[in-house]
Amino acid sequence: MAKPSFANIVCTTSSANSAIGTSAEPVFDTDHGSVVFSSNISDDITWDQTAEAGTFTFARDGIYHVVLSLLSINNAGNNNTTVTFTKNSDSAFYTGAHHVLAAQDPAEGTHQKILSISAGDVLHIEAVAAGGTIGVTKGTSLSITEITSGVYASNTVTTNATTSTTDEFNPYDTDFSGGPVFAAGNQIASTITFTGTAGSWTMPEDGKYFIMVSNFIGSASSTNSNVTMHLKEGTNEIFTGAYRTGHATDPSEATICVIEDFAKGEVLTITWDISSGQCQANVGSTITLYKINDTELARGPASFISVVNKATMTATAAETNPFDEDSYSSADFDTRSSGGITFDASDGTFTISEAGSYFVIHNQITQTASDATVTSKVKVNDAVKLTIERWVDSFPDPQNTTVQGVIDCAAGDVITVTIDSDSPNIGHDAGSTLTILKLRDGWVFRESDPDNHITQDYTLNTFSQDFLSTRYKRDTAQVPFLLGVPGPLSLRGRTNQVAVASEGDKKN
Repeated sequence: MAKPSFANIVCTTSSANSAIGTSAEPVFDTDHGSVVFSSNISDDITWDQTAEAGTFTFARDGIYHVVLSLLSINNAGNNNTTVTFTKNSDSAFYTGAHHVLAAQDPAEGTHQKILSISAGDVLHIEAVAAGGTIGVTKGTSLSITEITSGVYASNTVTTNATTSTTDEFNPYDTDFSGGPVFAAGNQIASTITFTGTAGSWTMPEDGKYFIMVSNFIGSASSTNSNVTMHLKEGTNEIFTGAYRTGHATDPSEATICVIEDFAKGEVLTITWDISSGQCQANVGSTITLYKINDTELARGPASFISVVNKATMTATAAETNPFDEDSYSSADFDTRSSGGITFDASDGTFTISEAGSYFVIHNQITQTASDATVTSKVKVNDAVKLTIERWVDSFPDPQNTTVQGVIDCAAGDVITVTIDSDSPNIGHDAGSTLTILKLRDGWVFRESDPDNHITQDYTLNTFSQDFLSTRYKRDTAQVPFLLGVPGPLSLRGRTNQVAVASEGDKKN
């Protein structure tokens, strides 16, 4: 059986805080002083971790979702950290920036985008500091996962908006006064329709859709306000969460990640609502949608879950499972979508029914009464698989952190997450989510260019394995010969409902 196509790199030991300066440097380069990375990569993606490289080379064509959660620390002073995704020597396909205050680092920003990859393409993940230097901190994670459904969209803001309103508004509506710009060269879509003048995405067919929104929030000089974000299908509220933003941390970043069931023609929108001041969508803000592939029945049903926390956790400094109902005075969990994974709120566990590689995203909104170092963990059967430590300041607060990576699981494995503080009491606010998605295996035999139907010596290749079989998605070495016959399948003039065929001794 073919394995899914993916890559996951995690920083397990922080680099020196001088690793990246004012010239773009690869994030995942083992030449950074003292840095250590762990990796989990399929055979068709190659990570070159040598000095000045840090690149990823793909052996075959595909559509990939690239997610970078960059946890960085400053050498001195405050810094804007700009991240770019570039293929080969082309111009950057993605650019986004988040601000890191020296008094509030390490800080985390999530950058993500769908890319179309051709065999041999080289992906560069780079960062640059506006001034001074920064380090790549423990917990930084890159996940590259393949999208096989053929239904997707990923739209990135390329020019800052200048929106000025305290009313609830759509920050991605290009027709709204001061709306953002989406340059055509930085957008990608297949069958999902993005309407910029409405800031909306229309679904082309029924299905379960993975949604990730990275909001880079720009603020006016006077703004210190909570931004309440809403993810909606019509008037149906899919997600609500509040984050603190302000001029001292501008731009800040907040991520939304859920899986939702949509019907054909339904429309997704995002709105922000602030109590005072002014905020807008900055460069790098990206809305990614793709349908989970549930049509390849030979590969089995999709396995996934998405749970939204809708209550405020009882604040504590102890290591706590925020999806355990006992962590709340009145728990309220909303399972937006699930299949093949069981959530038990009585102990905050997520049980896997099928072995495989799983993309896990814990998107947490953390509040604290006092400055705190918060440790977030993802565990499998109580063994820690992902860890991130970041500073959560009492102002601005609450803050958003994304912990994500690809984890191999066996049937029956149990996934849990925990949060912990170095001393102050912390909470896990409404809008925090946990999303888990099994990466699909794809097809054992992938399509390739078929041989010529008729060769120069007039040989007919109608039923050859190199002509007929390469034209079909398949799990057998050779498809039934009947598929080479034009028109409806038939036997003695009758239409067949089921055809049984075995692999022949000869190709012609």
